[in-house]
Amino acid sequence: MLEDMRNILGVVWDGLMNMGWYILLGIAVSALIKTYKLDRRLWAVLNRGGNWVIVLAAFAGVFSPLCSCGILPIVVTLIEAGSPIGPAFALLMASPIVDPASAAVNYAALGPGLTAAKVSGALFMGLFAGFSAKYLTTAGWLPAEVFSGGPRKGYCDAKVDPAAPAKVPIDTVLADRKIPFFFARAKDTTLLVGKYILLALVVQGVIETYVPTNWIYAVAGDHGGMGVVYAALLGLPLPVNGLTVVPILKGLMHNGMGAGPAVAFLIAGPVSSIPAMLALLGMFRRRVFYLYMAVGFTGSVFLGFLFQAVLGG
Repeated sequence: MLEDMRNILGVVWDGLMNMGWYILLGIAVSALIKTYKLDRRLWAVLNRGGNWVIVLAAFAGVFSPLCSCGILPIVVTLIEAGSPIGPAFALLMASPIVDPASAAVNYAALGPGLTAAKVSGALFMGLFAGFSAKYLTTAGWLPAEVFSGGPRKGYCDAKVDPAAPAKVPIDTVLADRKIPFFFARAKDTTLLVGKYILLALVVQGVIETYVPTNWIYAVAGDHGGMGVVYAALLGLPLPVNGLTVVPILKGLMHNGMGAGPAVAFLIAGPVSSIPAMLALLGMFRRRVFYLYMAVGFTGSVFLGFLFQAVLGG
């Protein structure tokens, strides 16, 4: 029992070490957006940009270095400020899959074919998520208030009129107390996101301690049509990002995984993880969580079958 506890705490510590810098970066960007009142300007732009904002958010996600947990503080800040769910969802979905560094590692380890699948797949997933969220919000399936527990109150509750966005004078932006304000907002965001991530890492540690790993290779090595589905189901809960998925996938392909399942795993793995899923489930309403997971699964399966036809195997 003591050894099991050590293993669980080890997983928590490793998770914090691996994701911590990305999470801190996301929190810092979120606090800067609030400190300099950029959320109000972003709100005006996002509400007036129409479909192009979703496209831009998907492209921004492709170049973002943040994982599924690291991008959460920024997405929460945008939605708090009144951003439509569409571009926020596009950014949340595309960001974890690829960034320039992971694309380079992917190219070196897996070759140009799977790298093209990774980059184009990230863009597709961002667009798929963004437009799905926009359509379902318009149709009334997604609620206007997406956070669980009712509307979130804070300093940014005062929204601007998109027809006449508020001008923020430079002397207001550079107020003397901007540094304390920055740390106050960073603290708020850390408490909001951190508790879910910490709890999720404990759950992850329990699973890694008590669930054998050899079944991963047995399940994911299927070359048939079900192999794509199995690879997507396998990838979604695993705690991997755009970089760590590469050596895992290389090992799976060495054990017989075909191109289609490889693409499905390459996309589904970074899209979500146990920490990210529990954080989403705790912070947002159930339908937001269901949509995110449905898009992550169906999109990765579609891309798996598509690239299976293109790349073969």
